[in-house]
Amino acid sequence: MRDIFNLIKLVWQEKKYLLLAFLCSLFVAGFTYLFVNLVQPIVDELLISSGQKTPLAQTTSTEKFRLMNFILSHLQVSREKLIWFLPLLVLIVVFGKGLFTFLSSYLMKAAGHRVIKKLRDDLFSHVMSQSASFFDRLPTGDLMTRLTNDIDKIHQAISGSLADFIEEVFVLLALLVGIFIIDFRLAMASLVITPLAVIPLAVFSRQLKKKSLAGQKKMSQIYNLIHETLTGNKIVKAFTAEEFELKRFFAATRDYFKTMLKLAWIGSLSSPFMEFIGGAVGAFILFVGTRRIAEGFISAGDFGSFVLAIFMMYTPINRLNRANNVLQQAVACYLRVKEIFEMAPQIQDHPEAITLNKVEGRITFEDVCFAYNQDRPALMHVSFEVKPRETVAIVGLSGAGKTTIINLLTRLYEPTSGRILIDGLDIKKIKLSSLRRQIGLVTQDIILFNDTVRNNIAYGQNDIPLEKITAAARLAMAHDFIMALPQGYDTLIGEKGGLLSSGQRQRIALARAIVRDPAVLILDEATSALDSESERLIQLALSNIIKERTTIIIAHRIWTVRHADRILVVDRGRIVEMGSHEELYALNGIYRKLYDLQFPEEGEAQS
Repeated sequence: MRDIFNLIKLVWQEKKYLLLAFLCSLFVAGFTYLFVNLVQPIVDELLISSGQKTPLAQTTSTEKFRLMNFILSHLQVSREKLIWFLPLLVLIVVFGKGLFTFLSSYLMKAAGHRVIKKLRDDLFSHVMSQSASFFDRLPTGDLMTRLTNDIDKIHQAISGSLADFIEEVFVLLALLVGIFIIDFRLAMASLVITPLAVIPLAVFSRQLKKKSLAGQKKMSQIYNLIHETLTGNKIVKAFTAEEFELKRFFAATRDYFKTMLKLAWIGSLSSPFMEFIGGAVGAFILFVGTRRIAEGFISAGDFGSFVLAIFMMYTPINRLNRANNVLQQAVACYLRVKEIFEMAPQIQDHPEAITLNKVEGRITFEDVCFAYNQDRPALMHVSFEVKPRETVAIVGLSGAGKTTIINLLTRLYEPTSGRILIDGLDIKKIKLSSLRRQIGLVTQDIILFNDTVRNNIAYGQNDIPLEKITAAARLAMAHDFIMALPQGYDTLIGEKGGLLSSGQRQRIALARAIVRDPAVLILDEATSALDSESERLIQLALSNIIKERTTIIIAHRIWTVRHADRILVVDRGRIVEMGSHEELYALNGIYRKLYDLQFPEEGEAQS
């Protein structure tokens, strides 16, 4: 029950709708109670052949508590008028119950839609605020499951089952009050068996929540497989791994199927069990009730109302059971969603963080260390400075720590020790959004969106005029091929830019970085996928672009960075060499070995 109250607390955000739904549910319960009470006058006053009250009915102990007696006497309805008044009252009661059932259901669904929209928006906002390490730990498929499937199950529970739960609780209480008013002793006797249902129901609830949680985890695995297989479809086909991926997928769906089958078994068992309890109560009532009538404690009409109330209680109990099944699954999903909310972003703005409007671009690393985990240090005691409008290249073998330096500068990760400064300010004391607006980044892994060329270049900046976008594209040597596309700058480029060549994608990404007019430009293997001619043209364009800004270039191909003002050589997380191309070549160290590996003919000629 506590878990269900957590869902009610969630819906309480829309308390206006929730309170109105509660009020309508009270009216539904009231009309249900009134409907049950109609049986007594129909039986005792209309169906008795003599048309007169029997001594039995006159001597019942419940007569003074009868709701219908009060209504009929208050409205001064004579026995002769009952023949048309009671059917009319039945219609009014049925209509009233239906009207308030509709209003209760609609209001609860409206509240559910509003709450779920806010929950989904808040969850997505929270995910987007997370640091890079968060996405390293949680697979994309798992996040997709929580944002879609888990939220949908919570939505179904709040908009449907929770409304049923609240309404049926009120109806059940109204019917319980009704049977106690009709005959207290008979009601007590009828409820002797009912507590036997509580223990199994509690067991069912625990098992439902447990299996639902397991089922959602299995679904996350399926989402992961779908995401990996679809995004990596070219590799799958290139390695003829379709059969391998199918086996993995079938194994995951088989595990999910087994879990859901257990869930279905538990859910299906609960309804027949509750029905058996209801049948046992009904049989017991028939046995005891007939004796109560014979002994003159209640009238036939009162007993009819009592029996109708008991059997009408079966419907809310059964619906409560079904609602509980759905709600327990929703509770399991809500726990998974709460788990994400409880993960605070590792990198957040300092309380006194400032906004940078414009920077010169002086970058300083002071004794910076970093490790992705304790057993694997990525950078060790890295110190260097990049002057404003200076071009610095970072080279080294794969895994040496080059990209890690960029990740720390953009605060995707936080150094474990040391400081990083821009214009003398610790970047931890600069607002993240402000810091990243000063940096234009072109990564080795080009990320483009299934949108137009124009929107990809202007990504995140809807107010950029086309002239500025075109100018950036020209600088990136992309304008000519863009104009050759079917709709020019309004051409859709497909998921991840799949309708463009690798070189075209990289030039779009370069234009996207240039259009921001950043003070610091970072090129992480930005020309690695270009052919020689495109690379030459972009190098010419970059020679004009980098004059007005600080530029950091990460490259494996040393030819592209020979003319950098300085070159940093990174090896095993340390900066081992620093200087110009000529100075480093003369050192006869790691840089020269890298250079000679790429240009052996030049090395032989110079030696």
